[in-house]
Amino acid sequence: MTALLAEYVVLPERAVIPFPAHLSYEEAATLPDAAVTAWHALVEFGRIRAGQTVLLLGTGGVCLFALQFAKLHSATVIQTSSSDEKLQQARAMGADHLINYNNTPDWDEEVMRITGGGGVDIVVEVGGAQTLERSIRSARFGGLVALIGLISGFGKIDPLPLMTRSIRLLGIHVGSADMFRAMNRAIAATALHPVNARAFTFEHATYAYAYAYNFQQSPSHFGICL
Repeated sequence: MTALLAEYVVLPERAVIPFPAHLSYEEAATLPDAAVTAWHALVEFGRIRAGQTVLLLGTGGVCLFALQFAKLHSATVIQTSSSDEKLQQARAMGADHLINYNNTPDWDEEVMRITGGGGVDIVVEVGGAQTLERSIRSARFGGLVALIGLISGFGKIDPLPLMTRSIRLLGIHVGSADMFRAMNRAIAATALHPVNARAFTFEHATYAYAYAYNFQQSPSHFGICL
């Protein structure tokens, strides 16, 4: 899946997929990237089931879609953020447990406390080097860590917990057309709406790119900017 910045394009019929009728074009623009990435991690590969527990790092576009998809499957969600305000917004969307990682730097230990020592079934990992080891330690035996982002950059990690606890570490990069169609059916059936922080006109595309980059680095980052 990919996104295009153009007023008009010519594509083969197989390359075009209808989006759910209840969404605006601005909302639909979030689907081929953030949404299908979250769907790939939780549903297609993670095979999420009712009663499972998911750990989401942050409140960016992918993690908020993951929150919505997890709740569609009746899963329990543990959400982290550096902001209590954003955590309360996540709670309003259905997050069950909240962790402010500024106040709780050993948040993997808090995840274990919340889960009674068992760990979570799926971690949506977007942080990279500074968070990956804690994400691995937060997963249950045989659990999944879906590596989606590298916000904190690259670095070395200790592979021992992966081996001793049989944890699966999978790199996720967007998703396929079949995943997109399946996700769209679920979104249409439940009338789900993306969380759009701000939208720009086509004429302001250059400014929008700069704004979106700064937005993603900002502590106020909640949702998607497009």
